[in-house]
Amino acid sequence: MVRKANFLLAAAMMTALIGHADQLPDFSLFDVDDDGLISEDEYVSHQTGSRKASESEAIAKFAGLDRDQNHTVSEEELYRAVQIWRGEAEETSVSAINLANRQ
Repeated sequence: MVRKANFLLAAAMMTALIGHADQLPDFSLFDVDDDGLISEDEYVSHQTGSRKASESEAIAKFAGLDRDQNHTVSEEELYRAVQIWRGEAEETSVSAINLANRQ
C-alpha cells in the first residue's frame, strides 16, 4: 500500500510538472544550488513558491521521488519517475535500487 501511495504521489507530481507528454521537467528549475541534486528544501520551495502544492503535499511528493531514500533526488531519479508515470518503465522496489547503487 505504501509503495502504491509513493508511486501515486510521484505520478501526481509529474502531472503537475509536465504540460505536454513529450516534455521532461527542467531539472535545473529545482536544483537551485546547481550541485546535481534536488534537496527537499529546494523541491518544497519550488512547489510552494509556484503554488503547485502545499508544504505538506510537496514533502510527500518529494518522498515519493526520493527512490533510494538518501534525502536528495538525482536527475536520474526524477526522469525515472517520469518514465514510470508514462508507462515507459516498470517501478522497481527501493531495495532493488539500493542493491544496484551498492554494486
